[in-house]
Parts: sequence; C-alpha cells; structure tokens
Amino acid sequence: MRIQVNIYADCHRALRGYQGAMLELPATPFEIRDALQRARVPEGGGYTLESTGGWPDFLRTVLFNDSPLSGGNALEELNLLADAVSRMDEIQAGTFEGAVQLHMEETGEKTITLKELVNLAACLDDYEFHPGVTNDLSLGKACMDGGMLDLVESLPDEVAGLLDPVKVGEVLRHSDHGAFTPRGYVYRGTTAARQDLYDGEHLPDYREKHSGLLSLRIEKLDAPGTDSGVWLELPADGKALHWALLSIGEESFDTCRIAETKSIIPVLQYQLAGDEDIGKLNTLAERLQELQQEMPDGLMLMKYKAVLELEQHPDLDMELDIAANLDCYDYNSDVLSPDAYGEYVLQSAGMDTGDHAFSHFDFRGYGERQLEQAGYVFTPYGIVSRNGQEFVHGFTGQEQEAEEPGQGMEMKQ
Repeated sequence: MRIQVNIYADCHRALRGYQGAMLELPATPFEIRDALQRARVPEGGGYTLESTGGWPDFLRTVLFNDSPLSGGNALEELNLLADAVSRMDEIQAGTFEGAVQLHMEETGEKTITLKELVNLAACLDDYEFHPGVTNDLSLGKACMDGGMLDLVESLPDEVAGLLDPVKVGEVLRHSDHGAFTPRGYVYRGTTAARQDLYDGEHLPDYREKHSGLLSLRIEKLDAPGTDSGVWLELPADGKALHWALLSIGEESFDTCRIAETKSIIPVLQYQLAGDEDIGKLNTLAERLQELQQEMPDGLMLMKYKAVLELEQHPDLDMELDIAANLDCYDYNSDVLSPDAYGEYVLQSAGMDTGDHAFSHFDFRGYGERQLEQAGYVFTPYGIVSRNGQEFVHGFTGQEQEAEEPGQGMEMKQ
C-alpha cells in the first residue's frame, strides 16, 4: 500500500501557483528530506499535510476530516503510521480499525492524535478480532455456536436454544467493552497496561537506517531471492569495501550487482555493478559529501538536484562531472512556481496584479515565457540555467564536450 500526502509550507501557502510537494508514504528519511525541500519548508518552519489518497477510509476520516495535520513531528509520525499500516494484513487492519473505534468511544472524542494511532498500531496483539461479526445478532450466534460467553456455555442445550441471539450478543458486547466495525467485532483481550512505542517526543528508530549519502544493496549476480546481499554505505574507505565483498563471499564487485539504491539524491537509482562502477559511485558520494559540507543547509545539494533535472537525469559519468562543475550553473531556490515568477515580473514593472484586470490573466504561461527568455528552466527545486563558465570534463568523453551541458531540458509544463 502506497499512501500519498501533500506537504505545504505555511509561509508559502498563499503564494500564486504554489502546489507544495507530493510524498508517498512510507518514505525513507532521505525521501522525507527531499519532499520538504521540494515544498520549500524552511529549516524548523511550519507546514501542513493533506491526504491525496491511499489511506483506509476510517483513518482518513479521523486524520484529515477535522483539519490538516501540522506542527512538530507530524510528518515523521504520519510516516511511522503509514509504515505500520502498509505491513498489515486484512485481519490486522480490521483489528486496528476496531482499536481506533474503541479508543474514540472510551474518550468520547471524534478525532484521535497521531501519537495515539502510532501506539495503537504497535499493540494489536492486545485485541481480539472476529471478522464478519458486525452486529449483535451475528455476535450472539457466534457466541452460542462457539461458547464465547461462560453463562451460555453452562446452560443445557434445550435452554440455550430458547435464548435470543441478539440479546446474547448485546450482553457479550457490554461484557467485553467491544465494538463493531464494517469489518468485524473487536475487543481488548488483555487487562494489562499498554506499553507505548512512542512517547510523543522521541521518535522510534526507522526500520531502514542508512548512514551513507549513497547506500547500495550489493548482491551476487546469481542471488536467488530478494533482500539478500549486504548494504554498502558510500562514501566508504577500503576496509568497508573489502568487508562488503567478504560478507557476500566475492572477491570483486565485477561478479556483483546493485539490487537496490537509497540516496540523498532521489534520482540516483543504479542497477549497475562492477569494480569501475562502484569506484565511480564512491567518488560521487565523496563529492556529494563535499557539497553538503560546503553549505550545510542543503542548498548546494538542492542546486545539484535542480541541475540533474535540467540535464534530464544524465549517466553516471555526467553526474560526476556536474558535481564538480556546479559553478557553471546559475540557480535560484526562491522561485516556487512559474506563476509566482510571472507575477513578480509584472509587479517589478510597477503593475498592481491584485487589480480586477488580472482576474483571468495567465500568470503561469506568462511566467514560463519570461523564464525561457531569461534562459532559466523551472524544476521542483527552483530555477536553473547554464552560464558562460567553462565546463571541465573529467569523466565524460570528447563526444559530450562537443555538445555543452545545459541544453537537455525544455520548460516544464
């Protein structure tokens, strides 16, 4: 199950043409960071979350119907919840729905906090779920057939046969403090105190932890199944590279393949292998690390991602050269949409864009044309263009030197 949310920076919500950023959950910390950058949420700034699909109906109702989610660790908490929901089978999902309903009945509230949802999702073993039992009648019949109530079990058959199953179900439901959902009947099967996973402040560790700017799952070429091999966190020194090979019983990366990639740069998805490729990827990770250290707020990495969009996701050699030639590109992260840029140009010319004359004006089309005239391309990370500085080719061949970078992408519609 892939659950979608839209992220909106509070400080940009009213800006013309601003659309925030879509993110599929569950997401890695890398993907979350990238989505916040695409939404232009300032470091420590406020944001709101809105559902765009994928949530079970009962969760969408309690999460998003009252008001958008916002503040603090809302995105990370929502990601924890989405991760738990995505791994539930039908029985667990039914149990979770019932646990949520029981909690709201006990508290008398129509909504429930993300913290409480995360903790309920982590303790489903505390609940009993009977699928298909959706009213007192079906509960009473199940009770009489299966001996779910001690009183009924102790009665002679001829007496039990005279009982009203609806009344029996009602008695059992009150005895269990249970609840019906469209999926079935749920009640808490233990009286022990619940052990909460999340205290509302300290987020549990994400189940996929990667320390590298570029993380690769390496496996043998003839690996039989999924999730085999070993994760290699780049940049890595010689010892780490040697340990990765030892872990999968190989002497060279030439007999390996990259089965999976996680990166601070989402478009870096490699299915290559071999000593040369691993060496180049390690060099790329080192260059990304230098960019991160050069400007810790992530602006240089955002610029790098914008240039990759401009160059239409080039090959590994070009990615390496771009990382060493970012001075050859002009970049502005403040432009959040072509619409806003078009309005900015008009306002700079002294025009009042709030006037009724602009009520049907095509700000987006005008902004796109103005950006094109200025030589800029709009990307999810801001606007970028190739400037006149010489691009030094270290890894790319002579055939690419003849066609200078910066011509790979048309204006996005």
